[in-house]
Amino acid sequence: MNILEQGLLRYLKPEQLSLIQSKKIGIGGAGGLGSNCAMMLVRTGFKHLEIIDQDVIDASNLNRQQYFGNEVGLPKVEVTKKRLLDINPDADVLIHQTQWNEAKGGQFFKGYDFIVEAFDIVDWKYRFVQYYAPRFSIIISGVGMAGLTQKEPMSVKKVGNVYICGDRTTDSHQGHPPMAPRVTACAAMMAEVVLDVTLGIKIS
Repeated sequence: MNILEQGLLRYLKPEQLSLIQSKKIGIGGAGGLGSNCAMMLVRTGFKHLEIIDQDVIDASNLNRQQYFGNEVGLPKVEVTKKRLLDINPDADVLIHQTQWNEAKGGQFFKGYDFIVEAFDIVDWKYRFVQYYAPRFSIIISGVGMAGLTQKEPMSVKKVGNVYICGDRTTDSHQGHPPMAPRVTACAAMMAEVVLDVTLGIKIS
């Protein structure tokens, strides 16, 4: 048992930690939602993650994503994996630096318990959820977490087997800039859904 796990047992029962560590989470996107959500999940004890993202780190990402200036130009998935292993060296993190599409969809997340949609392009978000919703029992999607002056309340809404986190309204491509406080808050909601469902806690 490593130092992170020892620390978690101050807050979790051994059987809770064991259950958390048994779950597998697939994440589409390693940007503002995906990078933050992945960090929170690993800090919470989850250790089996598979992450897909084609992008490299850009200066415009630094205001809300889990990256630093000296990492600009590096693949997001590679940096994310390194950071997750810094948190828990025993984590099992599988990464793919590739663009997701339906033709490749069946190659990923085999035997996984949760699918997290964390893309920032509306079309990809919709297609990702539409593809995986019939194939997996639990999908978590982030929709609407942008805005500087227009700030709609964020919440979790369940539609079938899909949990939608965010305000379900604001779009960063429609004049609402994505800023760290709301993006991170939405990512935290997504991680909390994974935790609550795992432990059987009612989601309000």
